[in-house]
Amino acid sequence: MIDGVYAVGVGIWGALLGGLYFGGLWLTVRRLTVVKHQALWLLGSLVIRNVLAVAGFFPAVSLGWQYALICLAGFILARFIWVRRITPSPRRDEPHETG
Repeated sequence: MIDGVYAVGVGIWGALLGGLYFGGLWLTVRRLTVVKHQALWLLGSLVIRNVLAVAGFFPAVSLGWQYALICLAGFILARFIWVRRITPSPRRDEPHETG
């Protein structure tokens, strides 16, 4: 049975993990024009982000598959928040194209 307090905590934990993961991805992509070894930068970032994500999911998975799904939902929610945050909003002075 799922305890509500644990479920909320695991959901928040998943959102924090997702925020770190996708925030790290955003920082990695932004720094690509500055770093000297871009492939190494991408690979290093990928490894670090994945290790942190897997290590962070482990406590939720150890509680049960239901908590793992709640953690994953928080992780995916963080992705939507990051996409919304970094997507530029359309300028008001530009005309809208109609279909």
